[in-house]
Amino acid sequence: MTRSLSRAVADRVRFASQGLSSPPAGETVASVARRVCGLQAQDKTAMALSVRPRLPGSVAADVDRALYEDENVVRTWCMRGTLHLFAAEDVPWLLSLLGPRFTARGPESKRLAEMGLDEPTVERAVARIRTSLGDDGPLTLVELADRLRADGIDVDPRSQAPNFLVRQAALRGVLRETAPKDGANAYALLEVSERPAEDRTREAACERLARRYLAAFQPATLHDFVAWSGLLTRDAKPAWESLRETTTGVDVEGSPARLLDADALDGVEEREPVLRLLPAYDTSLLGYATENRPVPPEFRSQVWPGAGVVRPTIVADGAVVGTWRLDRSAKTPTVRVNPFEVLPDETALESEVRDVGRFLDIEPELVVGA
Repeated sequence: MTRSLSRAVADRVRFASQGLSSPPAGETVASVARRVCGLQAQDKTAMALSVRPRLPGSVAADVDRALYEDENVVRTWCMRGTLHLFAAEDVPWLLSLLGPRFTARGPESKRLAEMGLDEPTVERAVARIRTSLGDDGPLTLVELADRLRADGIDVDPRSQAPNFLVRQAALRGVLRETAPKDGANAYALLEVSERPAEDRTREAACERLARRYLAAFQPATLHDFVAWSGLLTRDAKPAWESLRETTTGVDVEGSPARLLDADALDGVEEREPVLRLLPAYDTSLLGYATENRPVPPEFRSQVWPGAGVVRPTIVADGAVVGTWRLDRSAKTPTVRVNPFEVLPDETALESEVRDVGRFLDIEPELVVGA
């Protein structure tokens, strides 16, 4: 018999699956990135802050160290063609599976063509980027644009074209972000190890991705998996169906979903409530189709105001109950919270504000209201 779950229980399970209610012990930045199959990373401060609640005691410098010194995580474009922070070991198979969806042959081919970057030109530019990084890397965006122009590829360094070409090279597994150079983003060759044997077919890689996704976002639906990954439904559906015999079906207020681990439901309603301040673009919000996101419909525009923006959120037991923002422009930094309705547990809120300050090495003041 299929078990029925309320939205509140489903939100709690999802919260726990992200490691947000009771983070596992002994984790590292890399293991956190691996466990959630990538942290959203288009904003670097938000990327670092997404590690904080999942890795208690960590500081922002730990993320930089993992990224630029240990190099056991990689910041690159992948799911939905957007920037994520991945465990380095996951990058080869993920890019092999998802990169082709968002290269010049993918959805952005029209935008590239408008900039005079047809597919042959993009391929030539990517080859030149590979050679340049191999010979002289790390290189900044401006330095890469200079080398492209020297090779006869007309790229205006003031336009978006260099950014698009770096993204295209990244999606092909050519480069990785490295430590900033003279204050600017810099890139080096991505050293790709051989893919594991079990992922050498597209079908096997899709199945692996579906299982990894469900581990981090359960309970979830096929529609959620497609929305998160950017895969076409025709590719995602067979992988999703392959999990049927090893997962548990549940009903979330009339919507059929699947659990990877049925034990995730044990005691979920008796657990102590947990409140978190999650950063902008937190992956826990972007892992679902719109109708399954943990935000009441009447407040969605406060979290997603438009133009691709996803605001920082106050999350209580998996449900978004408000937004917040960090203001460091004044002498005393402030964390300004805007609850949707009733102010959440103020003691827990103050504790989270202090921990955000500890993580960033600042002493913010809590302010309620706009």
